[in-house]
Amino acid sequence: MNKGRPPTHCREHLLQCGIELFYKNGYHGTGLSLILKACGVSKGSFYNFFESKEAYAVEVIEYYEAIEHDRWQLEWSQLEGNHATRMRKMLEKTIEDFDETKENLGCLITNLSGEIGGESPEFRLAIKKATNKVLGFIEEDIRICQAEGSVRDDLPAATLATMIWHLWQGALLRMKVEGSKQPLRDTISLTWDYLLKPISVQKGYSV
Repeated sequence: MNKGRPPTHCREHLLQCGIELFYKNGYHGTGLSLILKACGVSKGSFYNFFESKEAYAVEVIEYYEAIEHDRWQLEWSQLEGNHATRMRKMLEKTIEDFDETKENLGCLITNLSGEIGGESPEFRLAIKKATNKVLGFIEEDIRICQAEGSVRDDLPAATLATMIWHLWQGALLRMKVEGSKQPLRDTISLTWDYLLKPISVQKGYSV
């Protein structure tokens, strides 16, 4: 009897478990036996979906980026204000959603970048693709902000997007080291109150 292709929801269940496990234990601290136990599947069932633990981690990264984007879009639609204000509010909400008492503090892509980003071409490519997608979304948002006059336009949107990403990633690492969300709050204040302000405002003119 042909059993057919394993149902998609089972694959998604495995990927969701992977997010939680890699958040808590990291890649190297999450062995296959732990994955199988947490997901409630046999080794044979696991290999029906993924060729290896490495292939599994690559798909977890891709899945994480996709669901985070969906979450961002849903929560974004509930905010008010101009585009720059909504961007800031989203990041502030993200900070408040972090739980300082848990080991899975921060962004999974950031965590895995530091742990396995240089271990294989597959990992590097997956992390690079996820990062570039996020940078693309930020750049698009910055272009809208520039058009509405809420963000400086003397620098390209891509340059400002890269600056935001680098500052945020650095703040995430400091948050993990210090066990405090204050580096993220400081980064938002620095970015939105100073670095992104329209040049006319920085010089003391009204927009």
